[in-house]
Amino acid sequence: MPSADLLIAFVATTAIFAFMPGPAMLYAAAQTLARGRWSGLMAALGIHLGGYVHVIAAAAGLSVLFHAVPLAYTVVKLAGAAYLVWLGISLFRAKAQGDLPAIEPKSA
Repeated sequence: MPSADLLIAFVATTAIFAFMPGPAMLYAAAQTLARGRWSGLMAALGIHLGGYVHVIAAAAGLSVLFHAVPLAYTVVKLAGAAYLVWLGISLFRAKAQGDLPAIEPKSA
């Protein structure tokens, strides 16, 4: 059984992380401020559905598979990294060509 000091430290740390806004919350807030309530709700829905993908993957045993076959995990990580690099390059190209949509500023 853990000591009371250890339990208090765990509860305090967990509470701090539970109440700190993370990137998902900041993204939803930014979408709401930039594009309105509907976009913020859609961002929150996308984040929520993404959480389900993680839960289903864990339930399907992907963590066991990746632990048993480290090469598969490395391939998935590299594919994800390549996709993010491709998105970044596409964004830079679109900005250079002026193809980005204009976002109208909204009042507070």
